[in-house]
Amino acid sequence: MRPYNATTREWLLYTILGIIADTLDTALTAISSPNRPQRSVLPSDIDNLGNEELLELRKSAPRLHPQAGAVRLTSGTVAKPSQDMDEDAPDPSEANALDRVFSGTTIPVPRVRRVVKSEWNFMIVMDHIDGPTLAQVWPTLSTWRKILVAFTLRRYVRQLRRLQAPPGAPPGPLAAQGPARICESPVFGAVQSHRGPFASYAELSAFFNDRHRRALDAGNVAQDDPARKDLFDDSEPLVLTHQDINLRNIVVGEGGRLWLIDWAWAGYYPPWFEYVAMETQNEHARVSGTDDEFWKMLVPFICGPYFRQYRWIARMSLALCWV
Repeated sequence: MRPYNATTREWLLYTILGIIADTLDTALTAISSPNRPQRSVLPSDIDNLGNEELLELRKSAPRLHPQAGAVRLTSGTVAKPSQDMDEDAPDPSEANALDRVFSGTTIPVPRVRRVVKSEWNFMIVMDHIDGPTLAQVWPTLSTWRKILVAFTLRRYVRQLRRLQAPPGAPPGPLAAQGPARICESPVFGAVQSHRGPFASYAELSAFFNDRHRRALDAGNVAQDDPARKDLFDDSEPLVLTHQDINLRNIVVGEGGRLWLIDWAWAGYYPPWFEYVAMETQNEHARVSGTDDEFWKMLVPFICGPYFRQYRWIARMSLALCWV
């Protein structure tokens, strides 16, 4: 992780800008509530096809990208395999997350049209969103348009954070049924990005606090050092987080509408995980979709300036390399 030495002044500036933006967002929502894209409530061109027909179509469907698992199933849909770390997961967490976002927010996301069980996993069939990715469009945008993009993404993140985990629900992927699932997140580090499952929020906190202690021990930090008392921040409830918000996962659709795609890592986590995940991805332009410094400056505005939590994770990141 790259060091981030943000000052108190920077934190205060981002906090004030966030308050202003949220006030404006609330006012705009009161005046004119955003509508669900019309195409999302219309019938799909696969409605009359059976599951076996869809599985057969997938065999000859063209890939959307040479290195991607998603294929163009029909003119209006794409299909992608579920990516749950649990081999025996009874349902695909990505589809569960998309359904939760579709029903609980106005964020433009591909609507799940069908979930089909195949031999090794699930096939998730969802709407195909036409348009370039934001990574392709970003260099052509004016500074003002880039700021508007950041404002829109902040509105999306605000809506996601209103979707709190149900009482007693474990952290991690959304499950319609079954026990807690293995968590996958950039916050867990590059060496092993999946951990758990964690039966409770307390278990997630205990995992990170143990790794923090081990990192301090490896660095021969004195037992009375104040860093020993700086623990994992679990002060806020678990909320729905995307964890893969980058320019490659945002499609610029009709009318300039921003569609948020690829919810494979989504789950219930502390709110600051979204910020740490975005900062972590910004370390590599190939992952984030850009090396633009202005985009990096906008991330604390989009997700909130969780500088302290990012420094805490960075300080103990070596311990996350250990199995």
